[in-house]
Amino acid sequence: MKRTPIFFLVCLFQTMVFFCYGQNKVVLEQIQTYSTINPTASYWHLPPNITPILNALDTGLFAKLQLQRETSIQPANTALKKQSQLGKIVVDWSQSRSYPFHAYLELYEMLPEFVYRNKWVSLPESKQDSVHSIWYISCNIYDSKQEKVFGKTMLIAITPIHALGMGQEIITTGTVPSNIYQAIAKGVGYMSPQMENMDFMEAKTPIAYATDNYWMPILHNQTRILFDTVKQFISYRINGHVQLLRTPEAILNKINAKDKSLDNPFKEAIDLIRKTRSGFNNKEYYQVIQPLRNVNDNIDYSIKAYIEFNGSPLNNEDEKKNNIEFLNDSIHAIYDGKNKIGNFIVKENRTEPDKYFYPDIIYNGYDSSKTFTLGTFYPKQPIVHSRVIEGKILEHSFSIKVDYENNLKTISLDDKIIMVVGGDKRPTQMVLVDKNMPATILNLLLLIAYCEIFQNAS
Repeated sequence: MKRTPIFFLVCLFQTMVFFCYGQNKVVLEQIQTYSTINPTASYWHLPPNITPILNALDTGLFAKLQLQRETSIQPANTALKKQSQLGKIVVDWSQSRSYPFHAYLELYEMLPEFVYRNKWVSLPESKQDSVHSIWYISCNIYDSKQEKVFGKTMLIAITPIHALGMGQEIITTGTVPSNIYQAIAKGVGYMSPQMENMDFMEAKTPIAYATDNYWMPILHNQTRILFDTVKQFISYRINGHVQLLRTPEAILNKINAKDKSLDNPFKEAIDLIRKTRSGFNNKEYYQVIQPLRNVNDNIDYSIKAYIEFNGSPLNNEDEKKNNIEFLNDSIHAIYDGKNKIGNFIVKENRTEPDKYFYPDIIYNGYDSSKTFTLGTFYPKQPIVHSRVIEGKILEHSFSIKVDYENNLKTISLDDKIIMVVGGDKRPTQMVLVDKNMPATILNLLLLIAYCEIFQNAS
């Protein structure tokens, strides 16, 4: 059990007595804001309507101290311009000198590393990486002699989580400004005379997404179909029917690229390797057989693909290169049982023509009718897919555009996007664009998109 020091209880009692027996009017003089992470951005500036924060003070800390805020005097909202101004209070009581108490609220966004380094918060390393920023929230109250009679500080960690949002994830803010304001208001509401100084809480907020002209028009307010992947199966429901899929482990067969014998079962692949891959004698090559199972229709599919294992994680200083590269030809095939039903090629780091995302304008990845300008002035960026799988299947052309950083797969059939699926190694949610698409085709494309051989191995 956590014990409260006797000295703390004595100080708390004295503070409560001081407020209870004095006059109970308080003026909230000023709210100061600043971000040490993005000092020139505007997302941390308070919105015009700060009623939730004021209500949180009125019904929380002020009520517990038996203070009544003077509502005829509105606080000055001060966005600080440099870090050296933090914690410095400029006293201007020209309109409130007759009131007995004066309060100041400070809201600062800080780098988690700074907070950990100063030992304000102790978190296990495994959890530290998930925290985007920590908000420092402090309320100090002074009497008419400008002597501090009360002060409490708390810390709120903003931890972005995946919710219904999909698209180009953005880490500038961790979440959209409206979520930040809600978390701050909630934190202010938890402040009390009984809390320990530097009390800590965590706010899990949905990830923010950059606006774009590629995914956003498709995803706006569209129903999310959720997947269940708790067991060994992938299941989801469409048109009232549950679909059940399974992706067994892939099988690797090593290829000896130096073997030129005519009866070598990998002769076609070896010929391609020798024609198209430089330094092939020093690299490893494999045939990958990927079983795929459509449980609903009792269909066993499989993929035969040919890969080069590249131990170098970087292509150059800026561009990540996948450790697994597919041979750049349509030698890769898809089977229904023993019948070949399609083939494909795999391309790396492909730019989507005339499609961009805008990191300075963000939204929640679901409802794009409301966006937030951050004021960071980052220019638009091209949408570059980590990997593109494209080919023919069942007399249709198809493509699966994989974005590893966004945990996103954009799937097209006959040059039309039919679904956008979120999830890393397993699907978590999907927006189905073509509601009339046969389940058999959807399931096959989902199985291909989430089979083991196309997972990020870098």
